[in-house]
Amino acid sequence: MGDPAGVVSTGGRRAATIATYAVLALSMADNTTVGVAVPKVRDSFHLGVTSLQWVVAGYIVAFAGLLFTGGVVGDRYGRKRALVVGISVFGAGAVVAATAVDWRMLVAGRVVQGVGAACSEPGTLSLLRQLHPDERQRMRVFGGWAAASGLALAAGPVVAGLLIEIGGWRAVFVAEALAAAAAAVVGAALLPESSDPPRGRADLRGQVFAALTLAATTYALIDGQDRGFAAPRVLLAWGVAAAAVLAFVRVERRQDEPVIDLRLLRDRNAAAGLLAAATSTFALFSVLLLVSLDLEIVGSFSGLRTAAVFAPMTAAMVVAGPLGGRWVARHGPAPPLVSGLLLAAVSCAGLDAVLRRPVPLVPTIVTLTAMGLGFGLVVAPMVGTVLARVPARRSGMGAAAVTAAREVGGVVGVAVLGAIVNGLLFANLTRRLGDLGIPVSYRKIVVDAVRGGVPLPKQPPPHGSFLERYLAAIKQSVIDKTVDAGKAAYVDSLRTALLVAVGVLLSGAVGVALLLRHTERDTPTAVGARC
Repeated sequence: MGDPAGVVSTGGRRAATIATYAVLALSMADNTTVGVAVPKVRDSFHLGVTSLQWVVAGYIVAFAGLLFTGGVVGDRYGRKRALVVGISVFGAGAVVAATAVDWRMLVAGRVVQGVGAACSEPGTLSLLRQLHPDERQRMRVFGGWAAASGLALAAGPVVAGLLIEIGGWRAVFVAEALAAAAAAVVGAALLPESSDPPRGRADLRGQVFAALTLAATTYALIDGQDRGFAAPRVLLAWGVAAAAVLAFVRVERRQDEPVIDLRLLRDRNAAAGLLAAATSTFALFSVLLLVSLDLEIVGSFSGLRTAAVFAPMTAAMVVAGPLGGRWVARHGPAPPLVSGLLLAAVSCAGLDAVLRRPVPLVPTIVTLTAMGLGFGLVVAPMVGTVLARVPARRSGMGAAAVTAAREVGGVVGVAVLGAIVNGLLFANLTRRLGDLGIPVSYRKIVVDAVRGGVPLPKQPPPHGSFLERYLAAIKQSVIDKTVDAGKAAYVDSLRTALLVAVGVLLSGAVGVALLLRHTERDTPTAVGARC
C-alpha cells in the first residue's frame, strides 16, 4: 500500500490533490480565523488577555503536541483513514466551541479541534508525496500546497470578519463544523489509501514526551502572566517541560523508528526549513491576533471592516506562494527563504512605525500586504526543503515535523508576545492614569476591569438639577479619559511586541542563510535520499 500513484488515474490524482488541499486549508485557516473572533469572545465572556491567549493556544498546543502521533498513525494505519477521522474530530470540536456556555468549554472545544487537526493535517503532505513521485511535478504540487496553506492562513481573518458580521463569533465555529463534515465526505470518496507501517512497535513514549513538553511550556508562559513566573505551579510547569524534553531526546535516540528522527535536525537543509517555519509563524500568528485586537478594540472596527483590512494580505500570500515554489525549483531554497523572512521583518518594523491612534488605515493595509508577500514566499521552500531530506516511507514524520515547527512557533509567539503586551499594558496604563491625575482608588478599578475584560461603567443620561448633571458630566469625563488611556497603553504595548517579532524574523533569516550557505540542494543525507 506504500505508493498509490501507480494505481490512480490522472483525473483521480488531480481530484485527490484538490481534496487534500481542501483538508489542509481547513486545519490551517483555524489558526488565524479565531484571532479575529477573539475580541467578540472577550465581550461575551469578559475575558482578560491571558484567557484569550488560551482560546487561541488551546488549539495550537493540541495540534502541535500530537502532530507526530498523527503522522505515525497515518504511516502505520493508513493516511486516508487518519485524515478522514481527524477532520471529523475537528468538526466535533467546532460544535463544542460553537455551543460553549463559558470560556472553559470554548477552550475544551478548541483542544478537541486541535486533536483532530493533528490527525488529519500530516496526511495532506504525505499523501501528496505518495501521489506525485515525479520530482518536478511534486515541486509544483508543493507550490499548490503552499498556495492553499497561504490562502487559508491569510483568508482566515477575512472569512472570520464576514462570519462575525453575519452571526457573531459562534458563526465561525458553525462554519468550521459544516466545512469539516463536507471535507470528511469528499476525502472518504476521493482519496486513495496509503500506508507504510514502520518496523517494530510505535514510539508511544516519544509522542507523550513531545506533547507534555509543549503543553507544560505553554502553561508556564501563559499562566505565569497572572500568577507570576516565580509561582510554585509555574515553576513546576517549567520543571516538567525541562524533564520531558530531556526524556524525549533520550527516548528518540534509542528508537529504531522514532516519532521524529533527530538526525533530521542535524541536516542543514532540513534544519533551515524548520527554522524558517518556526520563525515565520511566530510572527504571523501573534501579529494577526494582536492587530485584530487593536483594530476592533482600539479602532472600534466592525468584523466586516477588519476583514477588509486583511483582504490585501490574503491576496499577497496567495500570489507569493506559487512564486516561492518556482523560485526554489530554479535556484534552491536559500533565496526565497531569506528574502521572505527579511521582507516580513521589514514590513513588521513598518507596522510598528505606523501604528498609532486613530488607526492609520492605508499604512496599516500596505504594511500587512508586504508582510503577506514575505510569509507567502517562505511556505513552499520550507516544505520542500524538509520533505526532500526524508525517505518516502517516513513522509508522515517529515510532514509532521514541518507543521509542528510552524505550530510551535505560533504558540510560542502567541504566548511570548501576549506576555509582553499583557505585562506592558498594565504598566503603561498605570503610568498614563497617573499622568492624567486619575485618583488612585479609581486606577485599581480600571486596571482590574482591563485585566478581567469587563467594560468600565457608563454614566446614565444626566437628569435632575444642574449640579447633578454637572457631576455626572465630570464622572463621564473621567471614564472617557481612562478608556483613552487604556487604548493608548495597548498601542504602546503592541508596538513593543512588534519589535520583538522583528528580531525573531531577522534572526530566522540570518540562521537560514548560515545553514544553507555551503549546502547543495540535491545532496542526500543520512536521514534519507531524495525520493
